[in-house]
Amino acid sequence: MAHRREPASGRDGRVPSEHGISAKVRLSERTTFKIGGEACEYHEPQSIEEFLVLLERLSSDGREPFILGGGANVLFPDGSYSRPVVSTTGLNEIRVLDERMEVGAGVRLNALIRSAINAGLGGLEVFVGIPGTCGGAVTMNAGGRGWTFGQRVESLLVVPREGGKVVRLKGAEVDWTYRSSNLGDAVVLSATLKLRADHPRNLRCAAGDFMRRKVATQPYHTPSAGCIFRNPEGASAGELIERLGMKGYACGGARISSRHANFIINETGVARSEDVKQLIQDVRARVAREFGIRLETEVVFA
Repeated sequence: MAHRREPASGRDGRVPSEHGISAKVRLSERTTFKIGGEACEYHEPQSIEEFLVLLERLSSDGREPFILGGGANVLFPDGSYSRPVVSTTGLNEIRVLDERMEVGAGVRLNALIRSAINAGLGGLEVFVGIPGTCGGAVTMNAGGRGWTFGQRVESLLVVPREGGKVVRLKGAEVDWTYRSSNLGDAVVLSATLKLRADHPRNLRCAAGDFMRRKVATQPYHTPSAGCIFRNPEGASAGELIERLGMKGYACGGARISSRHANFIINETGVARSEDVKQLIQDVRARVAREFGIRLETEVVFA
């Protein structure tokens, strides 16, 4: 059995104080969109035990936290953010047990994939290049190459957002749907993944192929929140937007990518939250008017 703890990341700009609490954290530095104002209260518990104590305390104070993973599909407001932000970054342990991996919610997805490949375990390489964390991939049922993350989940450790009893769920008990699950407000603490044995060389080749395709078709190196809209049944959101000629359409500093129409990008680094929201409204209105389809967002509005 291998057991290691991933190093915590993203400490630049933090004002540390007691019990992992930080003040005036720039949320733009905690999201892939690079958008957001300052968090008045930011927590980064370093263990499940600390995490649970914090949730109980916030609940007893009548405050609902925003649980932040890798910040890959979240849009924070531009100004001061008063709601407590609790990061899962400290929940970063990885254990390898035969053809299973026990993974903390805060482990970055690409770090998880590298660990699996090095251990000769296949099944995650299809998700290469997806930003965010294991917890986020579970909650949003991330997808890639026809597979979804939920298909790899054997069991989950979850807790209500307001704190309380920790529950272990079997993966088969979760209703995995397109880019979603029925976990609701439950916070994922860790996941046990069922994988398959394969040679690391084969897995690295497959991951490399998937990554090259992603970089060739998406604005991978430009700040964004990934795909903005879910694909409506029987259609592609990106294709609908492209058919409207909206590639390159901009609002303030936010713009629809000319490479992939389902990406809104913050290319110059000056986009504001309101720019993105207005752009989403414009796209929705055009798609509804021309095709009679209402697009639903993948991005979470904090």
